[in-house]
Amino acid sequence: MKPFTECRIFNYFSLASNQKHAVSDEEFASSYTEYEQYLYDLAIEPVSSSARLRYLLHSKVELVSIKKLSLHAPVAEFYLDKCLLLVEMEIELVNFSVQYPGAGEASSSFFSSLHWKGTLVNLMELISSLDYSELITDGNGKRISFAGIVSAFEKLFNVSIPKPYDLRADLSRRKKSCSVLLPKLKETYEKNIVNCGIGK
Repeated sequence: MKPFTECRIFNYFSLASNQKHAVSDEEFASSYTEYEQYLYDLAIEPVSSSARLRYLLHSKVELVSIKKLSLHAPVAEFYLDKCLLLVEMEIELVNFSVQYPGAGEASSSFFSSLHWKGTLVNLMELISSLDYSELITDGNGKRISFAGIVSAFEKLFNVSIPKPYDLRADLSRRKKSCSVLLPKLKETYEKNIVNCGIGK
């Protein structure tokens, strides 16, 4: 489990306590969605209940400590309260699973034998293009967040993508070409698609 303070929203709370730094509603909303996904990933991670509970309680301590600061921004206080409620809910779920073992277990867990052989930068290029295209949704047709897509790809390809937002930002700073992987995929696809259906 990576430190919960790596989540962007904790950094935004810190910035909100300083009147010189303003954080937009959109940044808080997207970082909260990322934190939701973060806690969901923790809930399905193969660790002991005591380790998960300790992690959540540490998160709660950090959030309660932040709440005692003057955040100077109603939107920051709103998302801070939401994060606290979210962590408290997860703590209750862990306690419930300890009290009633097996009650909330899924019938099967997702396991992938796939592995990504390329670079993380190339994988982020692929993830970002899918995120911007808005082609990936949940079962209700709601768009999956960038953090959700990253998490899905980590599980699919058995890879860890640290600081995905920073990695995506690095793509925008490329000087020669914004895209390296996608043109190669296009070339490979067009080169081989003509052979489909003719026994090759």
